[in-house]
Amino acid sequence: MRSSPRLCVLFLLIFQAFCIPNPIETTEAKNDRGQLERWQRRKDNFAKEGLFQRFSPEGVLLEEAHYLADSLNGERKYFSPTGILASIERYQNHKIHGKFQAFYPDGQLKIEQDFVQGALTGFSIRYYPNGKIQEKVLLKDNVENGPFTEYHENGTLKTEGSYAPNEEGDGLEEGEIKEYDETGQLIRIADCKSGICLTRWKK
Repeated sequence: MRSSPRLCVLFLLIFQAFCIPNPIETTEAKNDRGQLERWQRRKDNFAKEGLFQRFSPEGVLLEEAHYLADSLNGERKYFSPTGILASIERYQNHKIHGKFQAFYPDGQLKIEQDFVQGALTGFSIRYYPNGKIQEKVLLKDNVENGPFTEYHENGTLKTEGSYAPNEEGDGLEEGEIKEYDETGQLIRIADCKSGICLTRWKK
């Protein structure tokens, strides 16, 4: 009985798959805080490649990240000492890039920010535990630069105005700032210049 050519090719591919050595290995070690670190690395140069995990002495997962060619690439998660997700960072070529999120212990979103190649760029939003927005501010290259709004916990507007960078590159209040009470009533208007604000009207 003759074997079919297709069957021979299939057996050859399976044989080759099992014979080709896996270039990735998993290793682990304890850091100076007694925490177990486990990661995947290349066998030829020991560069981190794949999943990285860090555990507490009690065995609770504290950190989980992904590497490519020894550089952070993809999601990096941090967990509380009880194993609850605390934050998520996203990386590209070892620089934080993309959306950052931090969470309250119950899983509710606490902070949401955008990074571009390691720098905060875009709106940074902070939330109350009830899910309502607490603060929203525009940043560029890690500096407050543009409009901002703050809110009372009941959701009504608390403060609105703008930031602008000074000569030292610090984001400071600039222009008109308005403040409101929890009922939405305007209670103060101030004129600001490089962070120095003078009230020109208040309730």
